[in-house]
Amino acid sequence: MLHKCVKIIIFLSTTLVFTGLAYSFYSGKLALPEAALPVGWQTSVKQGNSVLLQFYKNEAAIVLDHCNTQKALYMGTMIVYTDTAFMDGSEPLVYHGNEIQYGYVTSAVFLNAPKPHIGIVIDGMAFTLLPSTLTWKRAAGVVTYVSHMSALQCCFTTQDKYIAELNSLVLLYEIGSLFGEQEVYVSYDGGFTYTIFYVASTTMQILGGIYRLPVSGNTVALVQDEQYNFYFRNTENWATSQLSESFPLRDPLYMLEVILVAGLRGHLIVWSPQMLLYSPHDGTVLVPVSEFGHEDSAVPPPDVIVKGVTTAGNGAIAVVTSDGGLYYGRLGLKAVVVKFPTNILEKFGLYPDRVMYFDQYTDLVFLEPMFDQHENRVNFRHSHVHVQQQLTQTSAPVISCPVERFSGDFDGKLFYIDKGDSLKLSLDYVPTPNCPFFPVVTLTNADALHTEELIVMDGTTPDGYKTFIMKIGVKLSTAAEADIEEKGLVTISVDLMEREVSCNNLNPQKVHVMMACPPGKHIRVMRNSTACTRGTFTPEQLNNFTYTIPKEVYDPDLLFRPNKAERDLTVKYSYFHHICPLLVYYDMPWRPTFELWDGDTFVEVVKADFVMYEAHGMHNYKYLQTAKTAKCVSQPQDWISMLQKTPYSAWSKQNYRSCKDYNGPPLTNPDAEYQVLSQNSRNKIVFSNYNGMYLFTAVVVDPHYSFCTLTTTFSVYVYGAFPKRILPYGVLCAIFFAILTALLLIFYLRQQNILTKVLRT
Repeated sequence: MLHKCVKIIIFLSTTLVFTGLAYSFYSGKLALPEAALPVGWQTSVKQGNSVLLQFYKNEAAIVLDHCNTQKALYMGTMIVYTDTAFMDGSEPLVYHGNEIQYGYVTSAVFLNAPKPHIGIVIDGMAFTLLPSTLTWKRAAGVVTYVSHMSALQCCFTTQDKYIAELNSLVLLYEIGSLFGEQEVYVSYDGGFTYTIFYVASTTMQILGGIYRLPVSGNTVALVQDEQYNFYFRNTENWATSQLSESFPLRDPLYMLEVILVAGLRGHLIVWSPQMLLYSPHDGTVLVPVSEFGHEDSAVPPPDVIVKGVTTAGNGAIAVVTSDGGLYYGRLGLKAVVVKFPTNILEKFGLYPDRVMYFDQYTDLVFLEPMFDQHENRVNFRHSHVHVQQQLTQTSAPVISCPVERFSGDFDGKLFYIDKGDSLKLSLDYVPTPNCPFFPVVTLTNADALHTEELIVMDGTTPDGYKTFIMKIGVKLSTAAEADIEEKGLVTISVDLMEREVSCNNLNPQKVHVMMACPPGKHIRVMRNSTACTRGTFTPEQLNNFTYTIPKEVYDPDLLFRPNKAERDLTVKYSYFHHICPLLVYYDMPWRPTFELWDGDTFVEVVKADFVMYEAHGMHNYKYLQTAKTAKCVSQPQDWISMLQKTPYSAWSKQNYRSCKDYNGPPLTNPDAEYQVLSQNSRNKIVFSNYNGMYLFTAVVVDPHYSFCTLTTTFSVYVYGAFPKRILPYGVLCAIFFAILTALLLIFYLRQQNILTKVLRT
């Protein structure tokens, strides 16, 4: 029975795990056991097609769901999932299937897309686990051995394309192997399917990990060189891509851990038993973590090793060392930790199955599993360390917080900023007299965003302290304004400069700014006059309205070529999508006006350049201006030259070029139609002698107007044109004169008849 298997595992020495592991110090490569694993161990883990999962290291670990503090994964001699913060007992995870033999888990991550699930590597294979139903699925596309996976969690509720892509990207690789001897995989669907990820390496470097960084959006690799040094490299341009300086390895490569600190501030922790390093900006700088009061001393001290590290999204970090030392600090421009008076070795003991993490109040929890063999469940003992209480008892005195209030109206929020937009943020700051700390603003990408700060006095508190408001203006940098593509995510943080471990109850105030198209931004056509308001149609008529486009006036391939249609086109009008059509007199040059909206909020009238095409290929209209009258200095683009498969992909902000650009092609045909419209030009559409319905699609092509792809489809009814002549002009004249002659003859005869009657009388 499975619970008997679990009982056996609990009492086995955890060092037995490593009797079945092969490890090469040079390569750092971890090889899962095959025949080397003791027979008794195999039978204690697997029964039938059920395999009890276990962590491959002899030190337990915890994997946290940064988007839900109740969810976590305990990884030790058993793997236990919780959605109650380990307050309730849980059954250890068991894999049911024939794919795996030993059940060694080497890596696991929480994933958000397409729905919350867990990615996990077992016996060198990648799987996904849906915890709510305990449904396992082996990942597709992975054909070689892998050991680790990495991913980012963005906890925003918005369904932005960039955030969805970030949440869906998973990297899969084998640590300790030469790049030329392994495949690196990437998944764009949350770890369900993988493809080969090209890494431009031509050197004899050994992979220690691959990570997608939240600040730069780059994918970087941690590598070991032939001199046993490690550093970060950009995977896209290997020849010139070293991001950080080299550090000597003090432990085997497989013992090196990289923590992407939650909060999207670009903070990294790199640690192994004999080393603890911090990067404030995506690995570009790595510095040792120092001890408060002993800034020249790095953690861990000599002859002491690091046993565990945990971090929190507010920048808190805790470190446990082999002598029982417990260190705490806040990650900012630098990393300084203070040693707590509590000795963990004396208070709780240091056991391989015990893990440490921050709870929702940023107090430390030490978690110890206890197996209930009767119910086949794992319960957990929680031991707490209250951070604020420890800070008041440190040997290196921590000054009491000289700040009464420090809070922003933006903390934890996500804003979008488009071209031409700006944000205004404010923060309340109430220091006591002689306060040595002052607010400082940092950005994870100062090349993309520009901030301006102003601190103004706002009054006094009842205790007589001056209150201040820090006003922060945010806008795109000049380079970002000029770029066509979206720039991604930037985190702006406001922290107290030089506070180090003081003011523990005051968290850094941070806001996430997405330099991209706001989800609700769109354009609408201005409807001043419609066929419904003028009585031409009623909504009831348009609900069942069908019209015919003559074959002479449309091109079924949307290439604006005359006489290409073989038959008339019958179109059923959609009132639901297009409402009432605009009403336009045929003999009056016309140009639509568009409004920019953000959700249900009107922003402005669009004055940017746009182009239009008729959705069914109608081409019986022209443009008022030519290249010459539009004062073009280069040959303007037009639909014929831009068309590819469809009009939408043919002409867009990605390939638009203004004819006012002197660097464009020479103006060889000044009489060519100028087919670009805007509110700032005189160009308009001129309809032919035709009454009927048009369905136009407009696309804003000015690349400097917005990150958004702004497009809309609307209908136009053209009226007032004379009926088309059916007979030749000469025939019509002959008929006219014949009718006129007949009328004159009738009039003459009638007058003669009247005269005769008068004479007779």
